[in-house]
Amino acid sequence: MKYAAIYGLILLLATCSTTNNDTIYWINSYRVDCVGVGPMKCLLIQKGEKITEGEWQNFYAKIEGFEYEPGFIYKLNVKEEQLENVPADGSSIKYTLVKILEKKEDLKFLLNGRWDAVKIADTVIKIPRIRGAGVVPQIQFDLDVMQIAGTDGCNNFTGSIQQIGDTSIEWGPLASTRKMCVDMTIADAFAEALNKVKQYTLDANKLILSDADGNELLELVKATEAKVLLNDIWVAEWVDGESVSDQNTAPRLEINSSTMKAIGNDGCNNFNGKITLLTNTELTFGPIAGTRKMCPEMSIPDKFNGALSLTRSYKISNLKLTLLNEQDKALMILKKVD
Repeated sequence: MKYAAIYGLILLLATCSTTNNDTIYWINSYRVDCVGVGPMKCLLIQKGEKITEGEWQNFYAKIEGFEYEPGFIYKLNVKEEQLENVPADGSSIKYTLVKILEKKEDLKFLLNGRWDAVKIADTVIKIPRIRGAGVVPQIQFDLDVMQIAGTDGCNNFTGSIQQIGDTSIEWGPLASTRKMCVDMTIADAFAEALNKVKQYTLDANKLILSDADGNELLELVKATEAKVLLNDIWVAEWVDGESVSDQNTAPRLEINSSTMKAIGNDGCNNFNGKITLLTNTELTFGPIAGTRKMCPEMSIPDKFNGALSLTRSYKISNLKLTLLNEQDKALMILKKVD
């Protein structure tokens, strides 16, 4: 009877006490949008010794002691602690990192960066050589924030990546500008193909996007970073609605992206200045200092200087540089020279 009472007491204490369990957790290489108490970013997790494709689940809590870095798949030993008297909006389990068992780079993140389209289905993309016909369609992947952006050759688009696996990818509805270009054939075909994408194949610098049945929709190649291509000498062909007829006196702009400086000639005066912001899409020039002589014709020089001060972004395609303002309106078109 005495031993039965002791056993019962032990069982009661065990029932009332906090229970601890160590569990294997897999943490995916990216986070997703989710809603807990409010909108937030959730880790994707699986439990067990092996990963099963398509079985990732949103994880709304925090793992104490674990510092997450996108782009890596983690295998963790996590202690689960059952809590009592927790708030209504709190987790009833406390999660604490015991040990990182594995941290492996996720090759899916090789998708990150800009890709230029070279084929739509079996058709090689050839941009018509007429002004306003558009540029080469491009896609920019950013798996850190699960976003895509780019251009169909005429209109810019953005969207969120809803899920990505080793070969599968899916994005939500794409938001796009609504310009009409001179020739919409390529832009329309690219946009239609983009909306059907469900799978991908990544091979070094080539990316194939396919539909759910494996039919090839788009072939793209990894693009050189735009800010690297920008590092060159450019001569103006068109400035603020006016064509530059005399290329011998046309404004010249030399950009050095390593020193973040710009020098050149506006068609009359020499200038130099700083680049205050430079990414693969954004470009802002700082104060520009220049000589102050007056030339017989100042229309192009004045427009050139005005365009530089308003520049906020840029595009490069087919050896042409387009500078754009805050509303994404073209200010100036320049061509690359040796």
